[in-house]
Amino acid sequence: MPEGRTLAVSRMRMASVVLSMVALAFFAMAMLLSSSSSRVVLLVGPIVLGAVALVFALMARGSAVARPGPVIAFVLATLAIIVPAVVVGAVISSVAAAPSAVYTIEVDSPDPVDVVIRDGADRTSATWDSGDTITLDSNATVIGINARTPVSTTVISCEIRRDGTVLVADERAGTVDCSFVEGDD
Repeated sequence: MPEGRTLAVSRMRMASVVLSMVALAFFAMAMLLSSSSSRVVLLVGPIVLGAVALVFALMARGSAVARPGPVIAFVLATLAIIVPAVVVGAVISSVAAAPSAVYTIEVDSPDPVDVVIRDGADRTSATWDSGDTITLDSNATVIGINARTPVSTTVISCEIRRDGTVLVADERAGTVDCSFVEGDD
C-alpha cells in the first residue's frame, strides 16, 4: 500500500480513537453532573460522536500497518456508542416501568405562603393562597412540600394524599415541611 494511503488511514483511525475518547469523556461528565431526567438528552451527544467514530473506523479498515490498530478503533467506537445507549435504555425503561401514583398536596393558611414542591429531583416554587392544592401524577420516590409564611406566628398545615389516603400531615407556626418517601409507609 502506498505510504500516502497508510498515512491517511492512520489519521482516520486516530480521529476515530480521539472521537471515541471524547464521547466517553462526555458520557462520564453527563453521568456525574446531570440528574436522571436531563441525562438522556445529554447522552445523545456521546452516541452521535461514537457513531461518527465508528464510521471513521470502518473507513480506515484497509491497512494493517497503519496505527493505531483497527481493533482499538473498532472497540473504542463501539464502546462509545453502546455504553451511553445502555444508560439511555435503562433510564427510559426505569421511568416506563416505575409505578405512577396520583398525589394531592394541600396547604392551608390564613395568609399566602411561599411553597417549594418536591417531585423526585424536580423542585417548583410558588406562592399559594389559603386552601390551594396541587395534584401530581408521579412515579418519584420522594414527594414533599415546604411552606413558609412571612408571619412567624401564622399556623400552616399541609397534607399529602395518595389515592385518597393521607400519607403525611403536619401543622406548625411559620413554616411546615411535609415529605413522603416511598417505602417509609
